Amino acid sequence: MRCFTIILLWTIVAIPCLAQDAEYKNAFTAKLFGISVHLKESPHPEIFPNRLDDKGYITFNYGAIVGYDRFIVGNKHAIRVEQGLYADCAASLAGFTHIGWRALIFQKNRHSLNGGIGPTLVYRKDWNRLEGYQDDGYFNRRGEWQYKFYWYAGELEYNYKLSEQTDFSVNLVPGLPELISFGVGVRQRF
Repeated sequence: MRCFTIILLWTIVAIPCLAQDAEYKNAFTAKLFGISVHLKESPHPEIFPNRLDDKGYITFNYGAIVGYDRFIVGNKHAIRVEQGLYADCAASLAGFTHIGWRALIFQKNRHSLNGGIGPTLVYRKDWNRLEGYQDDGYFNRRGEWQYKFYWYAGELEYNYKLSEQTDFSVNLVPGLPELISFGVGVRQRF
């Protein structure tokens, strides 16, 4: 956690100084989160109240993601700080905190695809309180919370330009090998 805090502070303070000679912009992203698609059958789908099928492959997760981009090389490379807060597959309070590098992968006319990678902390209310849940030890536990820190977590983001500064935005977060999550919203450049 200490390392994550140092990286976050370095990004907020140092990146603007490094980019002073470059023409950079900022962007704010707000998305509704989403849908989770599980890549394998859950051993306990009965604890997923918002599942669309009996085996829990597709589950609604109600929440939001907000992000801030600091462009460091034109509009092609950015540092993103992102925060998500949502009801997870078990309808428990969950969230994530992410900081990472973003790059433009593809752009044609109004369409663009960005990719990003960076450290991410994922947390949720401890599922051990739920009847039917069997802890597999994947998440760490502290008090009433479970958490997992990833040194590298990725995201793909499709943007459709609605106006010169506003995009319709869809993100895909591969939580491999367990699930893939989707969110939909807007990205505003300024």
